[in-house]
Amino acid sequence: MERNNTADRLQEAGILIMTSGISGISALLYGGTRFDIVKIVIMALAASGCMIFALEESRAKNSLLFDNNENIWRFTILYLLFLMGSVVFPMLPEGGWPYLVVFTGLMLFSNQLVGMCAGSTLLMITVLLDKTASPELFLLYFIGGITGILVFASLDESFKVGFPILISLLVQMVCICIHDVLLVNESLNAEMLLVPAINTLVCLILLLIILKFFSVSIIYRIRDAYMDINDPECPLLVELKAFSKEEYYHAVHTAYLCDRIAKRLAVDDAAAKAGGYYHKIGILKGQNSWENTRLVLEEYHFPKMVHTILKEYLDNEERIVSKETVILLISDTVISSVSYLFSKDANARLDYEKLIQAVFRKKLESGLLDCSKISISELEEMKKILMEETLYYDFLR
Repeated sequence: MERNNTADRLQEAGILIMTSGISGISALLYGGTRFDIVKIVIMALAASGCMIFALEESRAKNSLLFDNNENIWRFTILYLLFLMGSVVFPMLPEGGWPYLVVFTGLMLFSNQLVGMCAGSTLLMITVLLDKTASPELFLLYFIGGITGILVFASLDESFKVGFPILISLLVQMVCICIHDVLLVNESLNAEMLLVPAINTLVCLILLLIILKFFSVSIIYRIRDAYMDINDPECPLLVELKAFSKEEYYHAVHTAYLCDRIAKRLAVDDAAAKAGGYYHKIGILKGQNSWENTRLVLEEYHFPKMVHTILKEYLDNEERIVSKETVILLISDTVISSVSYLFSKDANARLDYEKLIQAVFRKKLESGLLDCSKISISELEEMKKILMEETLYYDFLR
C-alpha cells in the first residue's frame, strides 16, 4: 500500500515545529531566562527528532502495531494533545502528573519504541519547565511509563485489560510514593498518599477513555474484519471457488482444523482460521507465492496478524515463529496428505493415527519448527485434537 508521503512529511514537520515552539513559549510564560528558553527549545527539537526517526524507521519496517502504519494521524493528534498537557503539568503537584497514560496511549497508537521516545520527550519538557523538579522525578515517571508500555504491549483482539491496568497503576503509585517518602525525606503519613491516590484515580479514568477509543477505532474494526473474511461466502473466497473448487474446499477444510486447534490452544483462532482460508489465495494472481498473496492481502486490507502468518508460511526466507503459523502448517499438511491418499483410492481405509504421527515427525525433523514458539505439550495437544477428527476426514473422500 502506497503511503501519502506529502501528508507524512507535513505531520512530522508539524510535530517538530509544535514541540519546539510550544515548549519555548511555555518556558517564556513560566518566567524562564533566555538560556532556559533556548535550552528547552533545542532539547525538545532533538528529542522530538529522535521520535520522528523512530517513527519513520518503524513505518519503513511496517512494525507499528495493528493498522497504525496506515492511520498515523491518530498518533499525531494524541501526541499534540499530550504536548499541550505536558506544558500544563508543572502547575500540578509533582506527584500528580498522569504520565502513565501518556506513555501507554502513545504506544497503543504507534509501537513500543515510538511510545517510549514520545513519552520521554514530553516528560522531559515537563521536568524542564518545573524548576523544582529533580532528575530522580524524571526517572520515577519514566519507570512508571515504561511499565505501562510493557504490560499493554501484548494487548490484542481479546482486549484483556484488567491485569495491565492493575499492574501499571500499582507501579506508578509506588514510584510516586517513593519520591514523596524517600527523596523528599518526609515521614510517611496519610496526607502524603492523597496526591498519589488522586493521580492513580485520574490515570484510571484517562486510561479507560483511551482504551475505549482504542477499542472502537482498532479492536472492533479488526473483529469486524475477521467476521467478514472468515465467512465462507466472502467475495474473495467466492472468487477462489470460481477459480478452483479443489483449492476452495481445501482451504475450507484447512480453516476448520486451524479453528479447532487454535481454540483449544487458546491462541488467536480468528487469525489462524483466516490463515487456513487464504494460504492459497495467491493463485488468483498466478503462482501462489508470498508476493502475490501479499498483493491480495493489501488490496483487501487484511489484519496485520494474517500478513504475519502467511508471510511466515509462504516466504522461504522467513522463519516460522508464531503458534498460529505452526497450526496452519500442520493442518494444511494433514488435509493435503489425506486428500492425496483418497485421490488414489476413494475407498481406502486410512490409519489416521499413523498418518498424523508421520506428519508431526517429518515436520520436526525438517527443522521448520525450530524457531517457533510452540511447546512440546502444545504439539502433543495438537496431535490429540487431529486424531479426534477422524470422522471429519471422511468428507475428503
